Amino acid sequence: MADTYLIPKRLARKAPILITWAQRFEGAFFRATFWLLQKMSLEHGSKLAGALFGAIGTRSEKANKPRSNLAIAFPDSTPKWREQTTRGIFRHLGIAAVELAKLEQIWEQRQQRLEFVIEPGAREHLTNKRAIVFVCAHVGPWQITNLIARHCDLELSTVYAPESNPYMGELMAELRQSFGAKLIPSQAGVRPLLKELAANHCIGLAIDTRLDTGKMIPFFGREAPTNTSAAGLALRTGAALIPIRAQRLPQGRFRVTVYDPLTCHNPDAPEPEQRLELSMQINRHFEAWIRENPEQWICLKRRWPKSAYSQ
Repeated sequence: MADTYLIPKRLARKAPILITWAQRFEGAFFRATFWLLQKMSLEHGSKLAGALFGAIGTRSEKANKPRSNLAIAFPDSTPKWREQTTRGIFRHLGIAAVELAKLEQIWEQRQQRLEFVIEPGAREHLTNKRAIVFVCAHVGPWQITNLIARHCDLELSTVYAPESNPYMGELMAELRQSFGAKLIPSQAGVRPLLKELAANHCIGLAIDTRLDTGKMIPFFGREAPTNTSAAGLALRTGAALIPIRAQRLPQGRFRVTVYDPLTCHNPDAPEPEQRLELSMQINRHFEAWIRENPEQWICLKRRWPKSAYSQ
């Protein structure tokens, strides 16, 4: 994660002392912001945060990454469409922030706000409390997918990327308590994940972002370094590999869809081949979700190799 969202990287390199002060201010600012959002209704908070993030985000240097990602994912798009979609990305980032702040309230009002669609193959695993590797992407209200743990009474561990800013990290840890899941930092490695799966618990991974040490797998028709750990963990432990998605519906409602488990066409193939095939299936799910709502794809970092952006 970024050291600070308020200071451009180039300035931070020249004046590193600014980072400490900016982190403190940023932590205090966002803590006050989330406190205010928690006092507002979900609908009013979403409108306000969406408008602010949409207006400010597109004027920051951070907007260059989603513009470039959209150009690769949608090569036939126009500059005007990409600019409008980038504004939509920042607007939905603001909405996602409100959803995180209001997550506990969303759960308390679940009869009015939440619907769960569980496909038959997934239901069997959920009912029998079998080990599951859930995979999702940063599309739509992705944080709401964690509520599957509370809905189905699951033991779920969610992997998250810690904030570089310790003040923001403390705030985010507090907000994520509403997930109803154990939180495992990404740098902890696979050992705690294997332990959870061995106990027939579930883990959740958002793996649509670039992993420089990952395998090169097509994503929107371009080879992209891809995190294959979800497929690897499922194959190693026998856990089900299940995509999960959350969508925004009208009137402040949400739908969480739990898909049937992914399986290899050739279960007798060598493990590396199965791992690649399953990861390709995951990428195709993510592509479909992004094509449906490109303005809700929170793609604020480079997704493809640098060489792809110079073509």
